[in-house]
Amino acid sequence: MTTKVIRTKVHQYIDEADSNVLEVVYRLLELYRQSNSSMLTDEQQKEVLKRSELYKSGKIKGYSLTEVRKRIKQKLA
Repeated sequence: MTTKVIRTKVHQYIDEADSNVLEVVYRLLELYRQSNSSMLTDEQQKEVLKRSELYKSGKIKGYSLTEVRKRIKQKLA
């Protein structure tokens, strides 16, 4: 199911929901928001976004875990 379809269905459910359901959904979303917001500091989030843009623009390269392991083994040999 696509994000767009899910979003549409959730909106429909919320439009028809009573106050008890809305309270549960609200609390669930607040818990999700709080748990995700504390994973990275603002500075870390900025760094991730900066590196993502550099990667997308081709200015830096990423490596798979397999490639990294191979390079490490070569340097240790």
